[in-house]
Amino acid sequence: MDRRAMLLAVAVAVAGCAGSPEVSNPFERGGGASRSIRINVVNNNFNEATVRAVARTERRLGVVQGNSRQSFTLAWPTVDDLRIRIDVLAGDRFTTNRISVGPGDAVYLTITNPLYRSLLRR
Repeated sequence: MDRRAMLLAVAVAVAGCAGSPEVSNPFERGGGASRSIRINVVNNNFNEATVRAVARTERRLGVVQGNSRQSFTLAWPTVDDLRIRIDVLAGDRFTTNRISVGPGDAVYLTITNPLYRSLLRR
């Protein structure tokens, strides 16, 4: 009797798993689902700044008001180098240091005054 009960329990468990959706690989970077990056910007400058992602192409992210914070999500399917171009209203233009970023990563940009001290980091 114990053997039949055990076989029945195994059969029920296998049948229950047959219809379950595919599970993502937990060891895949970003949980396997994310194909984008998050860019968190802190603008410590008095003026508003337009920020653009610079990689193989250039993409406008948006405007960050002076002395404020903003986050942007950007489609990012592979590992690649990223820089951010900062255009300050009525001011200078600056392109940050280069960092390597992959899907699911979050990066942090601090815009400072003077602008050339602004920093992009992971």
